[in-house]
Amino acid sequence: MARSKVSGASQVVHKRNFFYYMIYPYVRAFFFRFYSKVEVTGLENIPRNEPVIMAPNHQNATMDALILLFSAPQDIVFLARADIFNNRVMAFFLNSMKMLPVFRQRDGASELGKNVDIFDISVDVLHHRHYLCVMPEGNHGHQRRLRTIVKGIFRIAFKAQEEYGNIPFVKILPVGFDLGHYVKQNQTLLIQYGKPIEMSEYWEQYQENNARGINAMKARLREEMLPLMINIENEEFYETIMELKAIFNPAMREIMGITGAKLIDKFVADKELIVRIDALIEKDPEPIRELAVKVDKYVSGMKEKRIRDWVVRDRGYGMIRSIWRYLSLIVTFPFFLAGFITSAVPYLLPGHLVRNVKDLQFHSSLKAGLGILLLFPLIYLLETLAFGLISGLPWWAWIAFLVALLPLGKAALTWYLRWKKTVRGSWFRRQLRRRKPEAWQMVELRKEIIEQTTQLVS
Repeated sequence: MARSKVSGASQVVHKRNFFYYMIYPYVRAFFFRFYSKVEVTGLENIPRNEPVIMAPNHQNATMDALILLFSAPQDIVFLARADIFNNRVMAFFLNSMKMLPVFRQRDGASELGKNVDIFDISVDVLHHRHYLCVMPEGNHGHQRRLRTIVKGIFRIAFKAQEEYGNIPFVKILPVGFDLGHYVKQNQTLLIQYGKPIEMSEYWEQYQENNARGINAMKARLREEMLPLMINIENEEFYETIMELKAIFNPAMREIMGITGAKLIDKFVADKELIVRIDALIEKDPEPIRELAVKVDKYVSGMKEKRIRDWVVRDRGYGMIRSIWRYLSLIVTFPFFLAGFITSAVPYLLPGHLVRNVKDLQFHSSLKAGLGILLLFPLIYLLETLAFGLISGLPWWAWIAFLVALLPLGKAALTWYLRWKKTVRGSWFRRQLRRRKPEAWQMVELRKEIIEQTTQLVS
């Protein structure tokens, strides 16, 4: 292949270079600490040492790519929006991280022709039996639904399959992500790898009619992706369904006979809840409309009182439990203080720096990037240097201090979250004991929502 003139189009993008070897182990070691809990299912479905195109739902900017990179068994080459490759230094860095530019309509009609080189390199990656990731939706969005799948992923797949015809070779692997929250740190993450789709199954149909073959593959991929992700298509009741997912999930698991409380268990219950509500809406939307009014009132009440659903569900914390929690917070306060002093800057500064970024889907990517790649190593190294010079202790004490910083920072975050829960839980129970009407109205409203939803979906 002749050397490409397209900026960022490296023909050897699938090979590791010095920067990849330096950065990959470090980022991998710390990346999943961004989340409170991570579960991965379907790893056995991923073919090893075969040409595979990963096709995940795309709702969280760069984080989606990193989630794949650090959960898959082999390196992955990614196609990313071309505008971030404009700078030569940035293009070199992105190529070092196994990323290629792909041009979209918004980049200009004259730029679209450059995708020919990109597709050729992508085909070469697959012929070397490496993994390739193409976001099939073409862009990211904040709503939890599968958007329109674009054709680029299938053009690359069929082009790589040409040499093999109807003999199995290239595979497309559907992947589903379900995040507790797109923006906040310390949230849950469920990753599901589906069954691979053989391109050879559609080769003859593609040969007879290219468009028909691509459309058939598009329908198949959509069919395989939907079970792996939350897909709420109803616009009118979107927010209602989103809130009910959180409020009604334990009851839904009980209705379905699901005894576990893993992320996959909660996901299965959420999927079934959405299916049943969609069926009810199609039959008669009025009962759901009445339920939506109560859900909206309940959620507004929680926001006003700055509490979460669990506070109302459990009716806060009783006196004995509150005393125990406050005592534990007092005893562990020195650990919080140590962690807060040493980790406040890398934890808090990224959130402050990205707050003016309009696209919320980039917030977690920027916060993780700034924290993991820049602030945590920089601040921790400076603090270790200061500790060593001031204390005069031997080198092994410096290393012990450095190793202790990250667990201390995580402990401080855990302490802070426990303190917030204790304060709000204790406050709500006091409101109930004092017979505050607003608090009891919240309890009764939640009870009505659970009972009404149970009657509707059972």
